[in-house]
Amino acid sequence: MKNRFIPLLAALALTSVQAFAADAVTSYSPPVTTHEQSAAQQQAAQDKAAKKAASKATKAANRKLAANVRKAVTKAGDVPMANVVVLAKSGVVTLAGSVPETTQIAAAQQHAQDVEGVSQVVNRLTVRTPGN
Repeated sequence: MKNRFIPLLAALALTSVQAFAADAVTSYSPPVTTHEQSAAQQQAAQDKAAKKAASKATKAANRKLAANVRKAVTKAGDVPMANVVVLAKSGVVTLAGSVPETTQIAAAQQHAQDVEGVSQVVNRLTVRTPGN
């Protein structure tokens, strides 16, 4: 009985595996998704990308202008820039912080105004009080 049972069991197992594999191949179909967009959606995506690129370019230009102003004021040498922050936005440069002497406030503003690309200087520099 044992000799008949093992081949029968093996044949049954083989048949089950083959049927399962055949069923799996024929019954599975992956979901179909389309990525088609309407013309309005495509235009909106292009507008968003263009706006993002323009914003990135504007930020880079502002950083470059601020760096150029800081470099110009530092190169002049009459204003210590250790406690001065330079910000730029669309040609408007803001100087903020403190300097040791009153004359350095006007000098920093003049040096900043002389940089190409600067349309206006907002001067928020103050005179540093002793001990601060």
